Amino acid sequence: MPRIWLLLVVVSLAFSSQAQEILRSNKNNTALANPVQSQNQWALNRSGTGIRDTLCLPFFDDFSNPRRWLGAQGGPCNDTVYPTNPAVYPNNLLWCDRGAYINATYPDNPPSYGVATLDGLNSNGKPYNESAPYGPADTLTSKPIFLGGTLSDSIFLSFFYQPGGRGDSPETQDSLLLQFRRSDSSWVTVWQTINSDGAIPDPFRLAMVNATSPDYQYDGFQFRFRNYANRSGNNDHWHIDYILLDEDRDRGDTLFRDVSFSEPPPSMLKRYHSMPWKQFKNAQTGALRNTMEARVYNLFNTANNTNFQDSLIETSSGSLIGLTASESAAIPAQGYYTYFHDNQEVPGSTPGFEEDSLSLTWRLRLRPSGDIDAFNDTLLVQQNFYNYFAYDDGSAEKAYGLIGTGARLAYRFEATEPDSIYAVYIHWAFVTGGLGDKFFSLLVFQDIDTTGATDNDSILYQEDFLVPKYPDSVNGWWIYNLEQPVPVNGIFYIGWLQSQEDILNVGFDQNTVSNNQLYYDLGDSWIQSSLFGSVMMRPQTGPNYRVYPTLGVQEPAPYRNDIRIWPNPASEMLYFQIGTEPGSRSYRYQIHDLTGRLCSHGIASGGEISTSALNPGMYFLQITHPNGPTWVSRFVRTP
Repeated sequence: MPRIWLLLVVVSLAFSSQAQEILRSNKNNTALANPVQSQNQWALNRSGTGIRDTLCLPFFDDFSNPRRWLGAQGGPCNDTVYPTNPAVYPNNLLWCDRGAYINATYPDNPPSYGVATLDGLNSNGKPYNESAPYGPADTLTSKPIFLGGTLSDSIFLSFFYQPGGRGDSPETQDSLLLQFRRSDSSWVTVWQTINSDGAIPDPFRLAMVNATSPDYQYDGFQFRFRNYANRSGNNDHWHIDYILLDEDRDRGDTLFRDVSFSEPPPSMLKRYHSMPWKQFKNAQTGALRNTMEARVYNLFNTANNTNFQDSLIETSSGSLIGLTASESAAIPAQGYYTYFHDNQEVPGSTPGFEEDSLSLTWRLRLRPSGDIDAFNDTLLVQQNFYNYFAYDDGSAEKAYGLIGTGARLAYRFEATEPDSIYAVYIHWAFVTGGLGDKFFSLLVFQDIDTTGATDNDSILYQEDFLVPKYPDSVNGWWIYNLEQPVPVNGIFYIGWLQSQEDILNVGFDQNTVSNNQLYYDLGDSWIQSSLFGSVMMRPQTGPNYRVYPTLGVQEPAPYRNDIRIWPNPASEMLYFQIGTEPGSRSYRYQIHDLTGRLCSHGIASGGEISTSALNPGMYFLQITHPNGPTWVSRFVRTP
């Protein structure tokens, strides 16, 4: 059996280089790849139909509500429009393009819930250009705005901005620009900044820019933000929030009578961000947090007396499950305040309780005194109980990896009642390009010895010769279906064994912390991770239904086992044939030794590969079809 043979080989390796865990900037974005799945934590919305030609003042967006609507304003803008983009894209009532990423997980202490993040990724969450990395990247362009007629000559644009946040800090050559469009359609840079503090956390700063020039006072004025960044990935982040363009303003108009939610509240679960309904419904007492919490911010210079009241709803039916007591507090001037409310068990009378899944929604609501913006006062937080365990919240701020041939990882979960694992979800992150030619083994452990006293690890399942997969136009998760369900009960672990030194780069969520459940093996013993966050791997347990129908599902490659190589052993030349494919076709090939080291690679034409430069020994041959499928076989090189 090749699987058992490979296990014996790799486990017995003398580690050629010391392994260690590492975080890197992430080069793709799971949410942008499947925007529909990213609309859980946003305020209430309104739907309808309509169109708008030119916007009137005030122009305002704090990105707290993806479906903010514009009412009839009178004058040249006497119309109403409602339809908008999915939540991860800028609201298309206000913005022309989709490059910026609308989110609430990348910023650090924002003035209101939700920001527009400019980075090195395009609207599909993929790098702009890996071969020419540096240059202009994201653009956030306003719809045309009416600045003509009887408007005053005191028009200002204000906004908050932050470099880095919880994401990647821009380098000194990276910049953020604000540009205005003149009446002759040319663009002029009116403001710009760089990050001079490196990785030191910066607070949000307020910028105020004058727009009173006659060049801008016409019907159809536009402004846009642009960033210059490394365009090869999800890095060099700039976060923009609370954009306001209006008349009758001056440079001192920097205070806003507004209390807003600031950031996503945590999961209602103690340990996980999400867990299967089957595992939760009869173990609620131990699984739930005692209280929930939400953080708000007061942008004004005096305290604001604010009322809080939250409700728990069954998502599909809208049935009310519980309502918290109404409370009030004085939110400090230009300060944050965290309020707490009771968590609640889900009663058996809830619609869908006896089904295989359930979705709940917390409706969090503020009632500030004299508030100017009601859109950021309501927040819907969805808590899904489907068929997978997750520590992560689905956002990958960094990429996690292990350095070292034969390095292993084990991620601990617990089934409160007997179940079976059907698949493992992994979000692979682009950092230095795709790693689809790097092998790893998928592991399920019943137990690992974290004491270091023995080398005994109980492996329930191992599948070898797997490679990272990067779905296109899906939500970034690749599903590795197990060849057969693996029964689990109590503690179990999922993980990997890597066959080469290369870092595999798995998404890493910095907003949830589960490093106390994560272990890696350097070759001598299992070590608990010291990196605060969550690796984006999720075990799927029964029942075997698909939560995300657009997830990439591993399909068997054509002719996967239909490869013939000869002679074996080989001396100077090795020949191969793939099924009935024509022998003249060109394939990419790689040859690895038993430690996973790459010994030879190139393009094989005519079904032949030179082995004359290899030392005597056993090797793995990997052949990759131009359309993507990969075959692996072993051969021996003789003297």
